[in-house]
Amino acid sequence: MAISAEACSEVIRVFDSQGWHRTATEVDLQSGRWLVDTLSMMGVEARAVPFPFSRIDASECFVSAGNFRVAAVQTMDSGLPPPNTTIRGVFGPGSIDLVRVQSHGVAAELDGIRRSDCKAIVAAVAGYPGGTTLLNAWGYDTPDGVPVVQVPETAWEALVGAREAGAPVEVRCGGTRTATTGVNVLAVVPSKRRSLPPVVVLTPRSGWWHCAGERGGGMAIWLEVARTADQLGLDRDLIFLATTGHELGFLGIKRYFDSDPDLARRAFAWIHLGANIGAAGAQLMIRASDQGLLTVARELAPAFGAISPSPLFATTDRPVGEAGEVLVRGGRFISLVGANAPLFHSTLDRWPDAVDFGVVATAADGVLETIRALDRQV
Repeated sequence: MAISAEACSEVIRVFDSQGWHRTATEVDLQSGRWLVDTLSMMGVEARAVPFPFSRIDASECFVSAGNFRVAAVQTMDSGLPPPNTTIRGVFGPGSIDLVRVQSHGVAAELDGIRRSDCKAIVAAVAGYPGGTTLLNAWGYDTPDGVPVVQVPETAWEALVGAREAGAPVEVRCGGTRTATTGVNVLAVVPSKRRSLPPVVVLTPRSGWWHCAGERGGGMAIWLEVARTADQLGLDRDLIFLATTGHELGFLGIKRYFDSDPDLARRAFAWIHLGANIGAAGAQLMIRASDQGLLTVARELAPAFGAISPSPLFATTDRPVGEAGEVLVRGGRFISLVGANAPLFHSTLDRWPDAVDFGVVATAADGVLETIRALDRQV
C-alpha cells in the first residue's frame, strides 16, 4: 500500500498551479472546492465547513527613500489606514522606523516598537535571495499599532543608506476590509467500531504565495492517506480536517473549534501535518504531546527510515502551528514539521524545485503506519 512519489508530485503540482493560497481569496475557496471534489471522487464523504471572515484587501504598497523605491506588502495584523495612504517622514525615532527581521517565529524587533511614537515601520524580511518573503500575521484577530510594511532583505542596504543620509521617506499603504467566508474542509472515513474515539489527521491549507513546499507536502499526505484509508480496516474512525487561516494566526482551526469545541479532547489522538514536510533542504521533525505518543512515533522510526537526514523525535509542550491549538484544548498529538526550509514563505516556493517528492511519499507511508499503530492502542 506504499504511496508513490508520482502521486504526491501530482497533488502538489495541482495545488501550486491554483495560485496564491491566501485565506478567503478566490484561490483559497477554489482550492477548498478542489479538495471536496477530489475526496468525493475517491469515495470519501467530504464537505466544506464555512465560517464568517473579514478579509483585508490591501491597496498599493511601496517604500520610497530618496531616489530608491521598492515594492512592499503590508502586514495583516498592524494598523490599517485608508487605501493609498501616504506616510511621510525620515527613518528615525518619532518618524518611520526601519528594522530587519526573520521570516519565522515572532518578530521581537516589531513587538518592541509597535506602540512607540513612530508613524510607520518598514521591516526588511530575511529570505531566500531573489524572492519576496513575508511574516505571518499572528495577531490578525487583534490588529495593533502603527502600519507595518514588509520589503525584501535585498532592499536593506539602500534603506540604511537613506537613513544615514537623512533622505525623505514615503510609505504608501492601507486597505479595506471585506466581509466574506473562509472554508475549512472536513472528511470522515468510518470504521468498524464507531463508538471508539477517532483519530484526526489535520493539515493547514493556506499560506503566503503558492507555498508548494510549505503546504504541499502536508496536502499530498492528507489526500493520499484519505485515498487509502478504507483499505486499513481500522477500528477507529478517521477524521480529516484541512484548515485555512494558517498565515493569520491559525484562524481556521480556531474557527472550527468554535463550532466543534469538544473534538480536540474527544479524539484519541491527532496527527498534525505541519509546514515543510518534504520541502527541499528541510529536516523532518516528529514531535508528540506526551511520552506515550512519542513512544508510538519512535517505534515507527523504520517507516521513516528512507528520509535523510534522519527525522528528529521529541516531546513538546510548545508545538508549532495548529497542533498548539489542539494542545490548549486538551488534545494529544503527533506532529510532523520540516525545519530550516530555505524557501519558507518565499515567492520562490514553487513546484517542482521546492519539494523532494520521495521524502513526501515516505512520510506518507510513515503516517499510514502511525495510524495503524494508534488504532491498536487501548
